[in-house]
Amino acid sequence: MATLDEFFFPYQKRWLADKSKVKIFEKSRRIGGTWVQSFEDVQDCIEQPGLKVFFSSADMTAAAEYIDYCESWIQKLNAIAKALAEINSDDIEDCEFADEDKGIKSKIIEFNNGSKIYVLSSNPKAFRSKGGKIVWDEAAHHENDQKMWAAAKPAAMWGYPIRILSTHNGVNSLFYKLIEKCKKGELDYSVHTVPIQLAVEEGVADRICGKKLSRKEREAWLEQEHKGCLTESIWQEEYCCNPQDESKAMISYELIHSCERMGVLGLEKAKGPLYLGCDVARHRHLYVIYVFEDIGDRLICRAVEAYQNKKWSYLDQKLYKFLKLPNLIRGCIDRTGCGDQFTERAQEKFGSVKVEGVLFSNTVKADLAINLLQAFEDQKIIIEKCPKFPGIETKIEDEQAESIHAVRKIVTSAGNVRYDAASTEQGHGDFFWGAALAYHAKNASDAGPVFIQTANPFKWESMNFTDF
Repeated sequence: MATLDEFFFPYQKRWLADKSKVKIFEKSRRIGGTWVQSFEDVQDCIEQPGLKVFFSSADMTAAAEYIDYCESWIQKLNAIAKALAEINSDDIEDCEFADEDKGIKSKIIEFNNGSKIYVLSSNPKAFRSKGGKIVWDEAAHHENDQKMWAAAKPAAMWGYPIRILSTHNGVNSLFYKLIEKCKKGELDYSVHTVPIQLAVEEGVADRICGKKLSRKEREAWLEQEHKGCLTESIWQEEYCCNPQDESKAMISYELIHSCERMGVLGLEKAKGPLYLGCDVARHRHLYVIYVFEDIGDRLICRAVEAYQNKKWSYLDQKLYKFLKLPNLIRGCIDRTGCGDQFTERAQEKFGSVKVEGVLFSNTVKADLAINLLQAFEDQKIIIEKCPKFPGIETKIEDEQAESIHAVRKIVTSAGNVRYDAASTEQGHGDFFWGAALAYHAKNASDAGPVFIQTANPFKWESMNFTDF
């Protein structure tokens, strides 16, 4: 297939030339891993009559892309597929699937020579008892990666090839562990590592830009992509093949501790405008309030409170003592669920300009989470080190740090991303969302009132703080 060299970059050609029984593609995003694998699979089906290829990706959207690639290669190779049809669960038996595998969603490409490519859902049962070539795409992003591997591995024992492709997803994934075993010599699998820098050096950016780039232009292209990643951890993990120890935790312990200081709490210390965030809960989860002072280049936490199992009237009182402060510019409150009426009462008392209700959705939570992560990474937030909270019962020494660290980036089986924390007796990432809302209050304050430093500034020392 020398005439097809024009379709592949050097790292893709090396992948095709490698005939190892098990090979692993450790790669950057969007560098054509699935594209080159689809060619290998189509080529194998043409050259090996009766071959069965079983392909599974993290979601059916990615699977559909793989099918499109296969069809494209079939046309390019002048091979005609006899059928391309969706298989219903009732028809599983007709496609040689075992009884226990009923319900697995699948699509099939059937060749004239009897070869078949099965494109399967992300389900460990999909690989079980299948005699044929196994292709596991985005392996690190499967929720059941241990079971997936347990189902797929016997294929190699019977002499069938296995192909594993993925970007990284932390150091706890089976994908990462397989690569580490290979590096230590404990497994004799072939590993191809292609970070974005190597892909660019071998022509990816040239292809994207539609011209031959100079070294300086390639470096500029890489820098632009780097900036577009929002966070350094995303860039390192998803593009540079450097798995992050806490990739699923939005904010690592190290990052949290880097923004901690002793003795920052105290409203009497605040001379500038204040911004408030409130994560609303009453019973199992925690009710959390943050108040940050804007000192120009960063936000400093001047108050943080948490309560549990308190009456609404009591919580109203705790919130209002902050909202009535003359230099409290804006407060953002979680209005999801029970927070709706809570927000409405605060808006009736202080106005909808000063009090914003934020309705949580996956999109809203993603924006809040990413913005808070950036604030921590840029050292734009300073919080109190290990504050105490008499309003809650906890056995955790540092409730704030544990709660902020609890929020994870979660990839569902359908490939969707959400940001959430496990629901425990200690809450639901409530400190994280309280801080995120306070940071949002500052960022969204353009529409709110303007803080003005008058000729006779307000004297904080004249204020009675006994209520706080």
